Amino acid sequence: MKIHFKKDGTAFEYETRQMPEHRFKALCLLAAAVLYIGLVWVVATLCGFWGMLWLFGFTAIVMIVFTVGNCV
Repeated sequence: MKIHFKKDGTAFEYETRQMPEHRFKALCLLAAAVLYIGLVWVVATLCGFWGMLWLFGFTAIVMIVFTVGNCV
């Protein structure tokens, strides 16, 4: 990645290597896990047991669909 910036006759350039794909995927997975944990916490706080039941049921259905979709 290359960053180039010019202002009042002064030029600034910075170049860096790309992040390896496995590290990028790991960071995305970590961010998704943090968001999901936050969602579970909010639902548990606001809706109680029945909200948690619906959330875990929906999560199970989504995971089954993605798992079966990747196997085919």
